[in-house]
Amino acid sequence: MRAKPLILVVDSTRATLRYMESILGDTYYISFAQSGLEALDAAKAEQPELIILNVNMSGMDGFEVMEELRKDIDTEDIPVVLMMDDKDNESELRGLQAGAMDFIIMPFAPDILKTRVSHIMELSSLRRKLEGTIERQKQQISNMSLQSMMTTAQMVDAKDRYAKGHSIGVAICAKAIAKRLNWSDTEIEDLYYTALLHDIGKIAVEDSILNKAGSLTEEEYEAVKQHTSIGAEIVRNTTFIPGVANGVYYHHEHYDGKGYFGLAGEKIPLAARIIAVADAYEAMSSDRSFRRRLSQENIKNELILNRGTQFDPNIVDVFMQMLEEGFTIDEKMVERELRAGNNAEEAGALLHQVFSENAKEIQSELEKDSLTGFLNRRYFEEKVNNYLLRPQVSGTFFMMDVDNFKEVNDTYGHAAGDELLMKFAGILKKNVRENDFVCRIGGDEFAIFFPELDKEPVIKRRAESILQMFSDMKEKLGYHCCSVSIGIMTKYAETEEVDCDTLYRDADKALYHVKNNGKDSYYMYKNMTHSETKLNHEEKQLDLQQLMRKISERKYHQGAYAVEYGRFSYIYQFIARNMERSKQHVQIIMFHVEEIVGNKNEAQLEDSLMLLETAIIHSLRRGDVTTQFSPMQQIVILMNANKENGVLVAERIINKYNDLAGPKALGVTYEIREVPAKEFQNITTDEQDSEENVK
Repeated sequence: MRAKPLILVVDSTRATLRYMESILGDTYYISFAQSGLEALDAAKAEQPELIILNVNMSGMDGFEVMEELRKDIDTEDIPVVLMMDDKDNESELRGLQAGAMDFIIMPFAPDILKTRVSHIMELSSLRRKLEGTIERQKQQISNMSLQSMMTTAQMVDAKDRYAKGHSIGVAICAKAIAKRLNWSDTEIEDLYYTALLHDIGKIAVEDSILNKAGSLTEEEYEAVKQHTSIGAEIVRNTTFIPGVANGVYYHHEHYDGKGYFGLAGEKIPLAARIIAVADAYEAMSSDRSFRRRLSQENIKNELILNRGTQFDPNIVDVFMQMLEEGFTIDEKMVERELRAGNNAEEAGALLHQVFSENAKEIQSELEKDSLTGFLNRRYFEEKVNNYLLRPQVSGTFFMMDVDNFKEVNDTYGHAAGDELLMKFAGILKKNVRENDFVCRIGGDEFAIFFPELDKEPVIKRRAESILQMFSDMKEKLGYHCCSVSIGIMTKYAETEEVDCDTLYRDADKALYHVKNNGKDSYYMYKNMTHSETKLNHEEKQLDLQQLMRKISERKYHQGAYAVEYGRFSYIYQFIARNMERSKQHVQIIMFHVEEIVGNKNEAQLEDSLMLLETAIIHSLRRGDVTTQFSPMQQIVILMNANKENGVLVAERIINKYNDLAGPKALGVTYEIREVPAKEFQNITTDEQDSEENVK
């Protein structure tokens, strides 16, 4: 073990290398490399704790070195800081995608360099410790004997009083199908144990849901669906059973793509397709809380009916032949194997504890933001909405924003920004109760929902405490530019029912009020005037210097500007006037979400349009503009682009939309045309005229 951490500095100029050594040499061992190839050799041989790498090198540049580092198992996890002459968004994005932890703009101040390196070293050390802990936990699962798998299957089935022997029956059936397909003995054994564990994620599902006699609610069905992802996480590192995670994760996929996750056809792992047929057969052959077992004839009819939709047609054909030949699940064999699983009751109890705790941890991790440990937005909204479904409930919603957070990232680096967010998270933890819901919405935005809190004095004390603690903390850290703004919305027991979206929207309006009145404060939605609640705020009189400062504080967003249609028409006219002077080429594209014939699912249509807008915003440049034109249409204006480039952009948006929406996406088509400046002048804001010109 080295007495001091080793840093590998890579730069083609010896003067820079020596300068870096003079700054960092007292605290760290410094190793040098003057080319990309030399850096790769040194990284592999010396295994440094950190690499500081100049992007602009002759031969192999810094980005190419990063790519090669990430390809090698010996160097893929070494943290890298990139040195750059200028920090533009494209280079920063490329660096982050390649795995860079931070960036240093040259020339750099020695104190800033020392601070950034220190932060990164601390974070890397913490990450290695956490990875070591996780790896040890995973190894414990991997070391379990195959006998333990039988005990585990019995333990999971015991949760459902109607499912005794279900997993073992599915395993026996899957094994028989694999034999008929002429699999090797090793492959059959692997499939057998995968089938044994296919329902292991149900350890995290409430017994009351599994044993419910009637139909499941939507929330209960979603809870049951999670058993595949939780189960896959539990067995993901069980290396002695190849493919077990895929079998567990995908065994509820349908051949036509209408299963849990939308995977279809032969993209579904073959093991999962076999388990799906075996699982359905065993379930239909057994009594359930909601029905008696089906006859063999009815089972055959169900399999044929769902051939090619729910089930792989080839697997069904093979299995139907087996049934015609008299195949049944041998109950005596199931009993024998169940008794074999009972040989070690103490081991079974231990496994129950291990898997139960592991399942809870995994379910918790799926719900959490990785940096702060708070709920992510999806699960936060789910928990708040579930609470709001109860009659006559009350609660208060805090919407919070760390003001000027971007300035911390730009000045001190992303590691410092992460530290600030974690410190703020610590403040929030000190100001919430055990049953409050806390969420990191994204970036520097946070939310809290306080169930049953509707007393104004208490609400104000909570907000004031957060503001004061943050103020004290930022002074210690030296981030004087930062503050916190809080928007507050309270739902009272006697008021009409609301959902999380409503609370979020109204708290955000109150937050907007704070942002426009000096920041570093809080405001309650109920105190807003009628005009303010519509976000038609009357701005104060500003001089030019104040206006420029206010604009510069606005958060920067990549991609196109998404605006309301009314504002879009003004932008449209502004572009028209400028086209005459600049002679730019402008393309206008209309995207159309195709509605399924006979299907008027508005929620699916809204989701598709939202995903389309997201794809547009993230696919375009600054200066391009987009707006929703109708419930099924989105318009884009591309500045300074010819027809050919416009088509490329449109196709890129379609591909991005398909990636976001997945195989169940509604189809999207588009029309594109180049608009001459003289025609721009004739376009009015009237919807009929606008639509005619687009077409």
